[in-house]
Amino acid sequence: MTLKHQEKPSSIAIIVSVYKDIKSLEIILNSLQNQSYPLDEIIISEDGDSIEMKNFIESLSIPNLKHISQEDLGWQKNKALNNAIRNTQSEYIIFIDGDVVPHKEFVKGHFNCSEVHKVCCGKRSELGEKYSQAILKNEISIDKISKNYLWNIFSLHSDGVHHYEDGLYSSLLNKFTSSRKIRHIIGCNFSCYKTDLEAINGFNEDFVNPGEGEDVDITWRFKALGIQMKSCRYIANIYHLWHPKRFSDKEGQINRAIMQKSQKDNQIRALNGLKKLTEGKQ
Repeated sequence: MTLKHQEKPSSIAIIVSVYKDIKSLEIILNSLQNQSYPLDEIIISEDGDSIEMKNFIESLSIPNLKHISQEDLGWQKNKALNNAIRNTQSEYIIFIDGDVVPHKEFVKGHFNCSEVHKVCCGKRSELGEKYSQAILKNEISIDKISKNYLWNIFSLHSDGVHHYEDGLYSSLLNKFTSSRKIRHIIGCNFSCYKTDLEAINGFNEDFVNPGEGEDVDITWRFKALGIQMKSCRYIANIYHLWHPKRFSDKEGQINRAIMQKSQKDNQIRALNGLKKLTEGKQ
């Protein structure tokens, strides 16, 4: 059956990209279990095969939780994401990273935004080191931070928060910004129909360094196929936990070269994606 644009998905999965950071994942899972709108699947997409991660997930009693892992051969997030997509039964998929904690209304925001042939694009508020450590030590919850977000403006800024405004929850603000042009997807906060992902053959596994491949690359391929970007800013908030920068500008340059070649060759469907295609067979 072909979905009409006004219809909403009958099932929703969230894919959480992780690598060894168990404590952050514990905080994320607590948030996902207390969402105002229920998830049909929570899929942990591990770019590796840590025994500690395996033991932690097996110790949990979350009925809709799946753990998809792979051999740890360096950064292969896109391969891990494709593996997770293949194991998803849900009609609609939300993507987040393992270092961001969702607002209580996060899933509901993506559901309300959802539309066939459109990608719902969110933003992130990047918390400072002190707030992040307090969250990881269970001294304060994301729910408490979000409820008192305006009152804590000065302490958040003194702690070095980045993109403070993107932590504000407001459906009214979303309406004012919904028509704003979106340059590209932010890989730690977006959602779309699984069929739209399949139409571009998922993520390009030629990217073996972080940056570009899991967000900018799929943006141009979606757009080239006529799939539009739609803002869910202010209604699908996430809060990024502070950590040192994990990749260099050199890696970004390598990735941009891969993407530019794909654009030049007009490879809208990734050759090395969900399915393994060959030149001329797209």
